[in-house]
Amino acid sequence: MNSSNGNGNRKWGRVWRYEGPRGVVWRVRYRDASGRRVLETLGREPKWSRSRAEKELRRRLVDVEREGYRKPEKIIFAVFAERWLEDYLPSRNLKPTTVKNYTISVRRHLIPFFGNYELSDLEQRPQLLDRYVAAKLKSGLSPKSIGNTLSDLRLVLKQAVRQRLIRTNPVDDVERPRCEPPEMQVLSEAEIDRLWTAYGELEREASDEERPWWQLARAIAFVGLGTAMRRGELLALRWGDVRMLDGVVQVREAFVDGRFTTPKSRSSRRLIELGPRTRELFGQRWQESAFQGDADLVFCHPTKGTPLDASKLARVYLRPALRRAGITKPFRPFHDLRHTALTHEAAAGNPMAYVQLKAGHSQSAITERYIHAAQVMFPGAAARGEARIFGRGLNQAH
Repeated sequence: MNSSNGNGNRKWGRVWRYEGPRGVVWRVRYRDASGRRVLETLGREPKWSRSRAEKELRRRLVDVEREGYRKPEKIIFAVFAERWLEDYLPSRNLKPTTVKNYTISVRRHLIPFFGNYELSDLEQRPQLLDRYVAAKLKSGLSPKSIGNTLSDLRLVLKQAVRQRLIRTNPVDDVERPRCEPPEMQVLSEAEIDRLWTAYGELEREASDEERPWWQLARAIAFVGLGTAMRRGELLALRWGDVRMLDGVVQVREAFVDGRFTTPKSRSSRRLIELGPRTRELFGQRWQESAFQGDADLVFCHPTKGTPLDASKLARVYLRPALRRAGITKPFRPFHDLRHTALTHEAAAGNPMAYVQLKAGHSQSAITERYIHAAQVMFPGAAARGEARIFGRGLNQAH
């Protein structure tokens, strides 16, 4: 395939189908406005074909003729990725936790593997991405985590495309590892009843110094079950956001990585209706707490009023309570409490829209997991969600 301009300067290009050990790809070769040869791998079959490759080559030649396109200077991935972290991310007004996650992904996973390759290498050698996936699987990284790092790589290279350092984003064509969703661990009504009893026993056995901590630990666990709030939302909840007369809680903050921030998404800012048992739990917590002002945290250090260490709550209180209750299944503190709450809400026959709003999910597809789990685990359930969660044991405790 050849082309020439009106001055007779020859601009030429070629399309060919390359059969490599990892499949068939289509490539183009042409010269830029300075006469330098440019070689690009467009992508794999069947997404790419001869006709599509020829059309893409024509676009390249038009860029050369009309815009004077020149082949970008060489730059290695490590340099560009650090530039992306330092120059691009701060301009996006992202949450600190989001920036932290991007930074970990780029510096811990992407730069160590791709760092010394030029950006053009990633574009022209799609097998590099296959090798990355294989290496990460071999290292023990989960398919979901690998997929997340590939999404981050796509964002980095998207800026490279915008800056015309590469033509196409190779991550668009990568085959991601199959990701099986993790099995949700949900406590049954009987297990929840035993957990309540276990907390009570451990509280009575505790020293005077430790007893307030056990009261606090049971309160945050069972308010979590009653509201399905995320861990960070529970830790940031203030008394001014608990409207006892109206029977609702306003979710406006989260405490994540040692700092207060806005909730996870716009949908996470929500009003949660309180059932009668959860209202009683809030009332009891208020009486037990020495910090009762509107700006004070509902769940805070018993003597200092400062934010809690969630890992300590899980390690020192929730896990021992689970063991005392005879619950031996793999259980992620707070995370699976939320799963339990939402699954029971769905099992109670509450509409999916209600469950989605209570959960603060931005997409109904996320909520559908709980609907499915409820149908499998609790077929034919008709009782209301809170009645299923708390059962007779909590009623008798009051």
